[in-house]
Amino acid sequence: MKKNIYQLMLMVLIPAVFFSCQKEAPLTPSTEKTGYVVPQGSNDYDAIIVNFYSTYGKYILYNFTDKDTYWTPNGWKNAYSSSTGMWNSGYQAAPADPLFLKKQLTFLQNQWFSLYPAKFLKDFLPVKIMLCTQVDSIWSAYSNGAFTKGVKAVAAWYNYDNICVNNGNASIDAMTPANITAYRTKLNMIFIQSIIGRNMITSIPLSYSNLTDYTVKQTSTTNAYKVGILYSYFKTPTAVLDWGLYMLAMVSCSETTLNRSTANTDATFSGILNVTKDANGVIRKKYNVVRQYYIDNYGLDLQAIGNLAN
Repeated sequence: MKKNIYQLMLMVLIPAVFFSCQKEAPLTPSTEKTGYVVPQGSNDYDAIIVNFYSTYGKYILYNFTDKDTYWTPNGWKNAYSSSTGMWNSGYQAAPADPLFLKKQLTFLQNQWFSLYPAKFLKDFLPVKIMLCTQVDSIWSAYSNGAFTKGVKAVAAWYNYDNICVNNGNASIDAMTPANITAYRTKLNMIFIQSIIGRNMITSIPLSYSNLTDYTVKQTSTTNAYKVGILYSYFKTPTAVLDWGLYMLAMVSCSETTLNRSTANTDATFSGILNVTKDANGVIRKKYNVVRQYYIDNYGLDLQAIGNLAN
């Protein structure tokens, strides 16, 4: 019995002693890239990018990987096709042409960054802004009995912690005033959508939330408007989601559009401040609270951005 116990002890101890005597490999730092570094080069526009980071703490990148732009904790968001030829809904982006990077940066400053106070940009910009020569919305189309790739160029695309911005190419020199207006409107909508999508709206004043009882389920767009709800009534509207839509309405539409008489069955922002949609005046009250909130806390009139849409 004792012999068996000794044998067992030897079986345990000998390997332990053997491995403890082996020479350990020296520890070396990981070479895995876990962050971002600016400048990415030594061009004149790199100074603009470094200054942007110093001011707002956000990265503008013109060299980036697929992981930088497509990855999220819930999966990759790049578009790809299956063995059947069907495309998933997603997007595709490619880095900007270096020849047009400085013009693209100037354009973004004029049509986006300059419209917001520094504090708002520090608080709400995503971690990364990707300068792209191509940003396409992709989906699966169907034609002549087969799936095809649906493609539409877009001004920008928001994904998780970044916004990809298009037109880092020769097209930036050919933009008409109408092109610029449409581009600016879309870009600012994407910015606000990213704020909503990243759950950056964490608290709202009672003067807003007390105006609508979100526990009552609405049965139509018309009824939703009567109680001040802009979010789709057949989904699950909340005070926070609705707050985001009020922000979107302001940056994407002029006051003329918001006050235009529009059918109360219409689900766009057009006419939300007109009595045709806003029969009880609740939308206007909530609109005023949201607008004043950003004026008081950031010195930012969101509606002034929307008024540029005219």
